[in-house]
Amino acid sequence: MQTKEDHRLKLEDRPILGGVAVREDDIEPVKGIRTIAVLFRGMAMLLLVLMVLQVIFGVTSTVPISAGVLIADAVRLIIFAGLLWGAGDLAVLWVKSHHDLRATRILTARIAYMVRQLAEGDGSPRE
Repeated sequence: MQTKEDHRLKLEDRPILGGVAVREDDIEPVKGIRTIAVLFRGMAMLLLVLMVLQVIFGVTSTVPISAGVLIADAVRLIIFAGLLWGAGDLAVLWVKSHHDLRATRILTARIAYMVRQLAEGDGSPRE
């Protein structure tokens, strides 16, 4: 039977994030969110390509189309592409804020541990 220590990774085998070894659980959700950001940006680029094709086909078509309808559809696709690109940027921003929150939690836990150690001792600071 394996002990709890067998499941732990050595410090050099852990993933590196910002030059610091971190737990695998801390970075796993981040990979998924980065993938979602790439997906949103890919959909935005696809919408822009479709908009360009729609304008080209509308101008070169043998069937007449109103310029107002063509421009309105192009503007609508540009707006949706911008919204998707913005959603991708928000996902990246969430990933970056997640790292900051994680670092703050680690720092707060370390400070709480040090204060507890001081309180359990005689109250004088340790080296």
